Amino acid sequence: MNYEGYKWYVGVPHCHTVASDGGLTLEQVVEKAKKSKLDFLIITDHNVNCKDFPKVDGLTLIYGAELTKHGGHCNMWGVKDVIDQEDYDTCETYEDFLRVKTKAEERGAVICMNHPHCKQCPWRWEKNAADVDVLEVWNAPTHFDNLECTEWWHEQLRNGHKLPVVGGSDYHKDYVVTNLLTWPVTYVYAKSDSPEDILDAILKGHTTICFDVGTTFIDIVSGDAVLGDTVKLTKETTVTINVKKLRKNHKLIVFDSRGECYTHTAKKTGDYSVTLPVEKDGFLCAHVVFEPGFLYSKIHDIAIASRIPEQKGMKLPPLIFAQSGAIYFEK
Repeated sequence: MNYEGYKWYVGVPHCHTVASDGGLTLEQVVEKAKKSKLDFLIITDHNVNCKDFPKVDGLTLIYGAELTKHGGHCNMWGVKDVIDQEDYDTCETYEDFLRVKTKAEERGAVICMNHPHCKQCPWRWEKNAADVDVLEVWNAPTHFDNLECTEWWHEQLRNGHKLPVVGGSDYHKDYVVTNLLTWPVTYVYAKSDSPEDILDAILKGHTTICFDVGTTFIDIVSGDAVLGDTVKLTKETTVTINVKKLRKNHKLIVFDSRGECYTHTAKKTGDYSVTLPVEKDGFLCAHVVFEPGFLYSKIHDIAIASRIPEQKGMKLPPLIFAQSGAIYFEK
């Protein structure tokens, strides 16, 4: 595994504009992305292909679209004319979805299952990890539905599916806070910031998700192997979990195929690292959780519960603040 020249690039893989139901023009979203210090941005308007993109300095724009139907929502990345308008209009059944996503794949697209446990717009078609390339495990500001999706993702990993994950802000417009575009962001370990290298890195699972740009960051390595790689398991195999900017009282939880295998609650804010022996084949991943305070609960009520009334005023459980992809181990 040779990762010479690779680096982490940060971006948003799920974003809308006025071309569908977003509140900003493409030019306005691009300006917001640049001010937010993003490296890449994937435009994914509902049921419509992208127009030609202008040349933008300092930001990689990637073509995309979000197939948005009652049966489920999925992003299709990397191709401008990813499917035909007739495909958007007629995709209703699970069989229709398989036909449409096959056409998109034949044109070179990467397929991502979006927010499958969303209370408003869940994945109602047959939920088969083998049908997609990537899972949006974290959608919009962290909330209940993301916890359910994480549990489902872990189940797929235990069943042998090496399913890459991203976090998408699903940006439409700002509410109380000024920049929901970057809640959350996905960091991608890639050879360059070209669209091809960004999408290739996502497909290979070289991803980790952060609440915002520059917040708590989880990286996992085993020797020369990085997130998304598969490591040959021996008696000497170890794995190192590196956490940057772990906040006081936030809790790191490490998972393998048996469930939780390690936890650490930070007594002070700072970087944290731990090396663990790997005793079983399968996968290993991690996330950091926090206890939501008054301010975040209010933001949740406005940004989330306003659309899901039954969650308004509810006591929030520990929510995810950072989340890694998985690294794999085989005998």
